[in-house]
Amino acid sequence: MKKELLKTSALATGVAIALASIGAHAATQPSLSTAGAATTAKFYGGATVNDGASYLAEVPAEVAADLVATITPASADVGKKGGIVVIAEVGNLGFFTKLSGGIWVPWDGASILPTVTKTLTASESVSVLDDLVGNDTSLAGLTIKAYVGYYTGDPSVSTITYTSVPMEMKIAGKAADTCPTNTTALSGVTFAGKSVCQIASGDPILTDTHLTNNFSYFFDGNVFVGADADTAVADKVKLTIDAGTTIFATEGAAALTVRRGGMIFANGSKDHPVIMTSELDVAGIDALNTRGTWGGLVVSGSATLNSADGFGVNEGVGDTYGGGTSPRDDDSSGALTYLQIKYAGYAFSPTNELNSLALSGVGNGTIVDFVQTHNGADDGIEFYGGTVNAKHLLSTGSDDDAVDWVLGYSGKLQHILVDQTNSGDNCIEADNLSANPTATPRSMPTISNMTCVGSSGMSTKGHAFELKAGTGMKLSNIVLGGVFPAGNEGCIRIAGTDTFTQSGATIAELNGTLEMRDSRITTQCSDNLEGGSVTLENPAGGPWSAFDWYGAQTNSTVGDVDLGGKNGWANGSTLNAIPANIPSDSFFDQVDYIGAVKDDSSDWTQGWSFTGYKD
Repeated sequence: MKKELLKTSALATGVAIALASIGAHAATQPSLSTAGAATTAKFYGGATVNDGASYLAEVPAEVAADLVATITPASADVGKKGGIVVIAEVGNLGFFTKLSGGIWVPWDGASILPTVTKTLTASESVSVLDDLVGNDTSLAGLTIKAYVGYYTGDPSVSTITYTSVPMEMKIAGKAADTCPTNTTALSGVTFAGKSVCQIASGDPILTDTHLTNNFSYFFDGNVFVGADADTAVADKVKLTIDAGTTIFATEGAAALTVRRGGMIFANGSKDHPVIMTSELDVAGIDALNTRGTWGGLVVSGSATLNSADGFGVNEGVGDTYGGGTSPRDDDSSGALTYLQIKYAGYAFSPTNELNSLALSGVGNGTIVDFVQTHNGADDGIEFYGGTVNAKHLLSTGSDDDAVDWVLGYSGKLQHILVDQTNSGDNCIEADNLSANPTATPRSMPTISNMTCVGSSGMSTKGHAFELKAGTGMKLSNIVLGGVFPAGNEGCIRIAGTDTFTQSGATIAELNGTLEMRDSRITTQCSDNLEGGSVTLENPAGGPWSAFDWYGAQTNSTVGDVDLGGKNGWANGSTLNAIPANIPSDSFFDQVDYIGAVKDDSSDWTQGWSFTGYKD
């Protein structure tokens, strides 16, 4: 479309179409329709408060937000000199165009002025707005609609390719002074410096609920979100939690359970994480060495399980998860971003326990990015089957396992950091299915860039990894450091006949379904792989040892593990000299280091996580 015709388009007339495909949230930038010269070009864009971990239709007025776009130019335009154009409609204030240097000026409805002129690449990232705080700019309550386009050659004679509908940043207005729907005021009670609203417990929440960050929220029994039934995503009940919100539970077994008919959107940001904690976590009460003070967060979905009927029942709360014989592996249970879960986990019995975070049959339409579990009484994060993917998981001080999977879990994980406690068990405990270790689909997660920091207190029961009940896994770029004391079971424990037989009859016949390539383990950990330090339960002695198994892995080595930095988990120069080999999958960030954290300057745990007491 020539620039003169652009004036009569939706931009100039002020006609705005609601942002397509974004809904409440999206894991990637929503797709935007293309108009103009190059119809094969693609545009994506949306508003985010967490550096692109998720995209929101509405952002809180007190939280810094970005409006960002990505352009994929037509292949014929890649390599040509061109200009990128940004035009925005700001509420009823009119249209503006963004010039070089980030300067905004009123748009005259005709001029095509670039924000940048450059040789176009295959993917162009465009910052429309950066760190906009609605309250600080008097824009609270307004909606900003932005169009992005590009041209090649001389703009006076060229045609432009652009988004035919805008991406939007709706900035919330001032939150109401009354407690939100499905909550009630607790008169005279404050927590985290804010007045408190109580979340309804007992009967399930069956209407959409939005917890704004001008209150803290309390619950004193099990809270269920949505129906205990397989539900299409469009029909699910949504619990939305704004950045900077604190939710706290009564001391005991109280859990927040998102059923298959519900979704949770914990929309934390780096500066304003969402916090779920115990009522004991208050100034003046030393709860920092406490575990198991409340139930934790349970999220259920309708993805694949390898149980006999394709279903499971959540421990502690009793709701059903999984998709049975008609699973939906792309099911979405919402988004968890920049979330702290502290002092959770509750044991009813040794076989009936709540974890800090249980992801039960959750599908890969769910966003999990930047989540910490701290001082959990049972596992930090357990994956009960499903296909959910996750990045930037931090487990500190878990009393049992940091990461656990079972029931055919097959998701992808990257940037996983475990700082184990003196009383903890495993960094990873992995099962296929205890009742049937050869059940299909076999547990087979793909994990890259994990660091496990062992602790001297793990001597009686703890390992870096405990691999059993037929599990498979594809690990790469892993670092095992810290202390892994010699004990009866050693650093890595491989157990169960079917774990071996499904992975390879002999070392020479390993089939790549139980692998740990491109990794580094400390010498002390390697010493504990030999002899009786590795228990191979059945058959006695095992067809091969963990020591030989690790030695057969591609590019995996034993040697110095120089972890350090502010928190003791950042790579040193020795680790950073080891080449990385990241899986060639679009999910994985193509980083140039092994382990979870390259160095202190790029430590993704800083700023939003809790690094208080753990024993």
